[in-house]
Amino acid sequence: MLADARLWGETLPFLGNRNAGGMVQPYFMDVSAGDSIGHMADQVLAQMPGRFALVGMSMGGYVAFEILRRCPGRVSHLMLVNTRAGADDAATRRRRLLLARLAAQQPVFRGFNDAILDQALHPDNRHQPRLLALLDDMAQNLGRDVFRRQQIAVANRPDFTALLSNITIPCHVMWGDGDNMIPAPVQHQMAQGISGAQFSQIAGAGHYVPLEAPAAFASGLLALLAR
Repeated sequence: MLADARLWGETLPFLGNRNAGGMVQPYFMDVSAGDSIGHMADQVLAQMPGRFALVGMSMGGYVAFEILRRCPGRVSHLMLVNTRAGADDAATRRRRLLLARLAAQQPVFRGFNDAILDQALHPDNRHQPRLLALLDDMAQNLGRDVFRRQQIAVANRPDFTALLSNITIPCHVMWGDGDNMIPAPVQHQMAQGISGAQFSQIAGAGHYVPLEAPAAFASGLLALLAR
């Protein structure tokens, strides 16, 4: 949510490139035009050739689940980062829809406030000027309309919990231990629901593992792709 391809930029030096003898040829999916999780999944499936490994962080995890529900045969490996399989409860859904309405009424749009960042980022990273500037710049570039659509899409997403037992491809569930937006038990339960899934808890990172701990993220992804 409110992120673009720069979310993954810090990880690329650790991943290498297939053209340079590395393992990964990355495709960055732009889902900013989507007004539902299903619409976002359709955008990804239309952009991707053939079969691919799929990484979804936070809202991207919801999109990943929808892709698996629609076209499981096209996904070779799955990495889920700081996300959840369940739907929002009624109170959270109402809060998201209220945020969407308020965003449309704000004279000046600001994607993240201090309270949200304190929940999302590991305490060691909450005052890093470069990281904060990047999160703010991505949010401002995408803007209020994207934020409003994404909040509505996430609020109305289905519950994917029943899908977990159908996932048989190699899977890695990764969670930053400073993330107060998605608690550890939710991550453990999701990993336990997927047969053979590996779970890793990343110290020193919060919700934005690819930005807060890029080397650990890349190591986990490469290990997954080797399975």
